[in-house]
Amino acid sequence: MSRRSFSTILAIVFLLTSCSGVGLSGLTSTDPTLRSNPDGLTTQKPFIASTGSPITPDSSQVPQPPIARPIYTLNAILDYATHSMAVDETIFFQNDTGVILPDLVMAVEPNLWAGCFVLRGLLVNGQDSGKPSFMGDRLVVPLVNSLVPGGSLTISLQFDLHLPAADIHHVFGFNTRQINLVDWYPFIVPYSNGWILHPPANVGEHLTYDVADFDVTVTQQDPSTPVVLAASAPEEKIADGSHYILKNARTFVFSASPSYQTVSITTADVTITSYYFRGNETPSGAVLDAATRAINTFSDIFGTYPHSSLSIVESPFFDGMEYDGLFFLSQDYYKTYDRKLLSNLVDLAVHETAHQWWFGQVGNDQAMEPWLDEALATYSEELFYEKNIPNISAWWVFRVESFSPSGWVDTDIYNGINFRTYANAVYLRGAQFLEAVRKIIGDEAFFAFLKDYSVTMSGKISTSKDFFRILGTHSKANISNLISSYFQHSK
Repeated sequence: MSRRSFSTILAIVFLLTSCSGVGLSGLTSTDPTLRSNPDGLTTQKPFIASTGSPITPDSSQVPQPPIARPIYTLNAILDYATHSMAVDETIFFQNDTGVILPDLVMAVEPNLWAGCFVLRGLLVNGQDSGKPSFMGDRLVVPLVNSLVPGGSLTISLQFDLHLPAADIHHVFGFNTRQINLVDWYPFIVPYSNGWILHPPANVGEHLTYDVADFDVTVTQQDPSTPVVLAASAPEEKIADGSHYILKNARTFVFSASPSYQTVSITTADVTITSYYFRGNETPSGAVLDAATRAINTFSDIFGTYPHSSLSIVESPFFDGMEYDGLFFLSQDYYKTYDRKLLSNLVDLAVHETAHQWWFGQVGNDQAMEPWLDEALATYSEELFYEKNIPNISAWWVFRVESFSPSGWVDTDIYNGINFRTYANAVYLRGAQFLEAVRKIIGDEAFFAFLKDYSVTMSGKISTSKDFFRILGTHSKANISNLISSYFQHSK
């Protein structure tokens, strides 16, 4: 879709939805002071912002048209040499919360790094804001006229990013070979009995995302030194840059490097591209093969892959990290690849591909219920090997049993202690729990449940209650004792 056609749709959607008059004046912002080092972050209980006012339904009202997804239009000028970017952002937002909203809460992850995020301007429906304020990565935008259910507005932001040096614990920022832009733009966080924005912790991911549509343009400050972009969506080449359209997704990310080598394959109308550095041709090919087979396997089991492309990016990050249409894999896995199918490189490529369903398609509160995506993505590895490699038991030894996992599956990121303890409980014990459920209810019911859960919760934010509610429709087997063995809280 062209940029012009997408803008036309935005204009039509805006005209068709009701809009409360909103005006803001003044702008205040505290200096960002939080550090990104996971060992330096203070573990704290999650914070949920103020709730809105409930609306009493009026049965005499004319039914409203369906609520439109948020639309993020981002125009970025990337200066690769100085590790900086200037961004104009427009957000179309329609209130689907069912309550009157006196303010909006946005996550601004770059503000966790001192000096990284500089807000140059913020307008709501073309008017000055009324003293929006920062607290860490939380930007609260008060609304002069509260936004009623079904009402819509447009937020315009202008900001600069001065990227930090990335470390092995964080993808965001620059290193000697690349720039990684993840969670790089302010976004409106989900609302459920309050705004859902948790603080970072020593382990795990803390953000929760609604689905949205993205219209992103990236141009280069100095086009004479071109860089290759890996992104969440297929690239449309434009003058001095690239244009992307991504629909019904939770994130849009991209990575830039003048040194990327690429290899691609298309399967089932999905183009998969591996972005790697010279010398890693063999492991890059293994990653591409694993992701291709994983997309085919998981599309059969869970439902069709939700996007038209998938990018896989080699990075100094210590493990793997998923985003919509793109994931990162540690360069250490490329260096240590031994051509075996049971390797960290292949296994983690499969795991991150599975997150396109368990994170991207089916969302969850990653801070409070991380098992809903991590346990399912881990068990998806087993399903991949089960279909593609005869000896399944080898995966269980390699991935699970060798770690002698213990702990509660429903551990949150604030009680994870350290990565190994957290992963053993949430990822590995989570996989053991799913295998135990499968044995009790049988393959037919189990696989019917997986597809039903994926389709039913697609585009939504799932909870443990949703998981067990849908599971209960496929089997009446009593698994209460099993649940109490794996979960510390009753389900």
